[in-house]
Amino acid sequence: MEQLAAEVFKADPKIVHQGIIDLEGNVLLDQSSASPEPTKPDPDRIKFYNQLGLRRNSREHFDDVYGKTEYVHIIRENMQQMILYLPMITIYLTLEKSITPDEVKNTAQKIKFIDNDFVTNAIKS
Repeated sequence: MEQLAAEVFKADPKIVHQGIIDLEGNVLLDQSSASPEPTKPDPDRIKFYNQLGLRRNSREHFDDVYGKTEYVHIIRENMQQMILYLPMITIYLTLEKSITPDEVKNTAQKIKFIDNDFVTNAIKS
């Protein structure tokens, strides 16, 4: 899983933090770009990740009507967030406030194009 996290961080230097979450909202990895190793998330972050799993399930309910959600980009007052839906995992990112919408789109595409076998092996490890 740590190798997958490293690949995600390589997608853009403006990624500040990432959480890798399974389809049920369980935390597989939580790591800051400033930290060489993953950390144990606090209870609030665990609750947030669980809610991301619920939101993904809610969005998937509308896939047949509206099409699949590739990623969600949220602009907040102090930072930006991106949530990517890969086949077996959800990746939550916090991004620097200075990142542009085009950079967010490019980052999402780079992460989505990480080799599927690489992602599958990381999840199984």
